[in-house]
Amino acid sequence: MKRSITIGFDARCAMSDHEEFGAYSRLVIEAMALAAPRHTYFRPYIPLRAPHRTYEAIERLHNIETMEPDGALWRKLRLPWRIWRIGNDLHNGNVELYHGLAEHIPMGLTPRNIRSVVTIHNMEFLYDNTFTNSPEHLINRLYMSRMLHRVDRIVAVSECVKRDITKHFLIYPEKVDVVYPGVAKRYTEELNDTYLEAVAEQYQLPERYILSVGSQLERRSFIKVINILAQLDPDVHYVIVGRTTWHTTRLLRAAREFGVSKRVHILERVADEDMPAIYHRAAIHINLSRYEGFATNIAEAMAVGTPVITTRSSSMEEVADSAAIYVNPNNRDELVGAIRTLMTDEEVRNQYIALGRRQASRFRPEVMAYNLINCYRRLDVDIRG
Repeated sequence: MKRSITIGFDARCAMSDHEEFGAYSRLVIEAMALAAPRHTYFRPYIPLRAPHRTYEAIERLHNIETMEPDGALWRKLRLPWRIWRIGNDLHNGNVELYHGLAEHIPMGLTPRNIRSVVTIHNMEFLYDNTFTNSPEHLINRLYMSRMLHRVDRIVAVSECVKRDITKHFLIYPEKVDVVYPGVAKRYTEELNDTYLEAVAEQYQLPERYILSVGSQLERRSFIKVINILAQLDPDVHYVIVGRTTWHTTRLLRAAREFGVSKRVHILERVADEDMPAIYHRAAIHINLSRYEGFATNIAEAMAVGTPVITTRSSSMEEVADSAAIYVNPNNRDELVGAIRTLMTDEEVRNQYIALGRRQASRFRPEVMAYNLINCYRRLDVDIRG
């Protein structure tokens, strides 16, 4: 069957567990392929194939074809291919629009009449005073500025990110579409007890625990939860799921100093399909981050039915709306009080669970796909289901 349009995706992170880019890339590719199964052909372009169970299931969809560098030389020169050579491959493949899912657009698309869209996930580097005048910061800022000005349209994952783009890079607001990332359908599916128990045993989860999700970065403020853990019931543990970093050492040291080492559990390399169970078994999900482009873990927790405690910084309030308890992360008594309320007051707990599930419905994958299709149409690329 002849398909009317071919869309290319930057899928370099689709086979990785990159915190922001990996899950988002897989979700977009799958949601778009399901939204337009008849008249659109999707080509995810990857510099290097790697085994990934979730992505391998997605690419079995009939209108998806994963593309790698053309030729042995370019498979070795992956970075030059991704920056310069890929434009030639896109042209040869009759790609009409290329969507950079991981904050990157290659050179040479405009001369080949290939329209371009880029998703921007996070502008945290603009607020990190530690590296404000460093060469890395200046290079990031220059690269971001040049890319944002030459791309045809920009997708921001939140209004927060859109404000940063327009304010710091002097981009017209009309060029930026806010498209919230979707929450994978596995977070809304019913979980049976056998599966929940198997996940708990595999990761040695405690019976009662508070959960935080994300790479262990200082801005995530995981240490603030560790600092108040001793004030909670002794059977309440703290589970952190995410990539370990240099900051992990500081977290473990704080746990020792406060005498809660045995109550702090750090999990790394958790399979995508096991995350709903880990959220579901948690008593509370806490996100006290100073900055998130889009707080995906809040949306996932709400979809599963886990109540959320968070702050009003960056995109957190935008994601949670009225479905979370908001605290001042620097006020320990306020944080402890919020945790105790959700753990002891069943009526309040059930209220926030219901509000969370309703709020999470805004982030369904099909809603994300619909909004991306409208973004493409503004570039005269009319995808039809």
